[in-house]
Amino acid sequence: MSRDHDDEAPDSNAEEPNGSDADDPRDSDADDPRDSDADRRRDPNLPHRPYAIFVRAQLSHPDLPLVPALGDAPEMRVRPRSALPGTARLFVVGTGGDHASFEAGLVDDPTVVDPSLVGERADRRVYRVDVADRAREPLSLLASADAYVHDASGTRDGWTVRMELPDREALVGFVRECRAADVDLTIRRITDTEGLDRRHDYGLSADQGRLLRLAYEAGYFDVPRRVSQTDLAESLDLSTSAVSQRLRRATAELVANALLPRDDS
Repeated sequence: MSRDHDDEAPDSNAEEPNGSDADDPRDSDADDPRDSDADRRRDPNLPHRPYAIFVRAQLSHPDLPLVPALGDAPEMRVRPRSALPGTARLFVVGTGGDHASFEAGLVDDPTVVDPSLVGERADRRVYRVDVADRAREPLSLLASADAYVHDASGTRDGWTVRMELPDREALVGFVRECRAADVDLTIRRITDTEGLDRRHDYGLSADQGRLLRLAYEAGYFDVPRRVSQTDLAESLDLSTSAVSQRLRRATAELVANALLPRDDS
């Protein structure tokens, strides 16, 4: 199984996952349920169940959605764009590979039903698929763990997910369930988030932090780049010029606050 070069993966075969890494949930799009303002606004009758574990993990199994088709296009990566609530229909964006080979594989992919191409621009295409029954079983492990999935991406090696779990007991149960279902689980990072201040550091606004995180994870800063500013603009429904300006401002803010001496006077 391939691994990202900057990941340190704890042994997912351990009964009790331990250790933590630098996958900071402050980079998440999610609102912090422990935020003090939210605490003041919370309905006292509403149960409070903060999620305490942030996990980045890769799941590999031949019945995961689109994995067979992705095997025909080794460089392709797909990311969910939207889903219809209450259905198993997904819209995914495919980038970085041979779309023709991927689409040929979709026709015979047993994990999806009724695939179709719904959008196309430059080197990215948007597909609509219905998830087959056999592919819903490995995905149900996330629901069983009560996982709050922030984002996901699929390749021929499986699906990488960034998610929050209620507690370590839920994480241990997730590991056990994956093992019982013969799903190969690689835990890349674990972070305890209880009591963590999630405000963005280095003077970045929440929007700037989200943009830089998205650009980083999508491969914009890779050499060579895996996505362009046009790709980022499409995923954010912005113009390319707007993304360019926002990236420059966010990067300048980050450099100014992280690398330059501060005037504390």
